[in-house]
Amino acid sequence: MSKKVVVKIDDFHDKVTKGLKLSFERMIQSKIEKNQSVVIMREGKIITIKASDFYNL
Repeated sequence: MSKKVVVKIDDFHDKVTKGLKLSFERMIQSKIEKNQSVVIMREGKIITIKASDFYNL
């Protein structure tokens, strides 16, 4: 691959990563406002926690 193609792939990867992070933060904020829980997988087990407690893990 040429250097130009690698740079485009890296730029795309960065944009996707930033978009996913922003979506995740917005989802957590929305869940906090609605006083809802979040379902996550932790250490191979599925657990439910309050969204407001999510950043305290």
